[in-house]
Amino acid sequence: MKHSGLLSTFLLFLILTGCAGQTYLEEETSQKEMVMIESDWEVRLDNVSHWFYYLGFEPDERTIQKIINSAYDMVVMEPIFTDRENIDYPIAEVVSRFHDAPHPKLVIAYIDIGQAEDWRTYWQPNWRIGAPEWIIAHDPDGWEGNFPVAYWYDEWHQIWIGEDGYLQALLQAGFDGIYLDWVEAYSDENVLTMAEKENVDPREEMIGWVGDIAAFCHAQKPNFIVIGQNAAELAEYDEYLALVDAIAQEQTWFDGAADNNPPADCPLPRTDDDIETEEYVQSLNKKCLKMYKDFPDSTLHVSSEEYIHYLTLAREKGEIIFTIDYALRLENVEWVYNTSRALGFVPFTSERALSLYLDPVE
Repeated sequence: MKHSGLLSTFLLFLILTGCAGQTYLEEETSQKEMVMIESDWEVRLDNVSHWFYYLGFEPDERTIQKIINSAYDMVVMEPIFTDRENIDYPIAEVVSRFHDAPHPKLVIAYIDIGQAEDWRTYWQPNWRIGAPEWIIAHDPDGWEGNFPVAYWYDEWHQIWIGEDGYLQALLQAGFDGIYLDWVEAYSDENVLTMAEKENVDPREEMIGWVGDIAAFCHAQKPNFIVIGQNAAELAEYDEYLALVDAIAQEQTWFDGAADNNPPADCPLPRTDDDIETEEYVQSLNKKCLKMYKDFPDSTLHVSSEEYIHYLTLAREKGEIIFTIDYALRLENVEWVYNTSRALGFVPFTSERALSLYLDPVE
């Protein structure tokens, strides 16, 4: 019995000290990983020199493998499983594969926070403009199935930051961040009309909405990246810049049509003085001219000079700037990359549908 008691005591000592050592090692490893994670994401985002923007809903294995094998530092992608026809898509597996690539990638989920999209799982069969009341109008640039919303409504917020909302699902899927489209909703004519009727400031409501989104994500993952697309003029608002880690601007120099016809290479007026001049109009090819005439509020009625003014201001304030231009002609692609990089921006070019894999441009 004495030997048994001593043996039991000895075994208990080994178990306790072994467990303590294991706990210490786990805590030390966890702390090291946390320090690495908390500091690494900022370094990696700041060091992104090549990025890929892909909104295809059904990427085949060949496309996924090309992205994995690429030298891209960051991938902005459609989350896919929020599409009603792709709810079982294994997005977490794909995100993990991009993370584990030979050249690991930051993986950022594209979301539209200013428009409802009728192919998403949240869309109800009886929804239409005015029902519910926060669905305001058709997209002004011809994007079928897209509807600007009164984004200050609680019902819209719950879709995203509710307990079972999209943002929770994106966090659980392992995304490193989110890429916010239609931040510029506050400038849409129909949104402005409804905001005036309801006595709200649409710009302040959008900044507040981005803040709510960022707060929800950061409460669970403090290093979660938030990138705002377009609305470059918000560079004047430091409270907005404090909420986003980067600004991405579409069609800084070249655009394409919403129906991908033409897919790219429609030049914006270079300066404010060029807007709607006869010389500029005559410079457009037939398809670009049709886009110019069909959509009088489109980007072909805005100058590159205006975008660059605000993007430069944001850059001077320390913001990371990504540019997306819809250009496929080699001379236009080369011009965009050289010009964007010379301004301290990080460029990407593709076709308007953003459904092609394209190799990084050196």
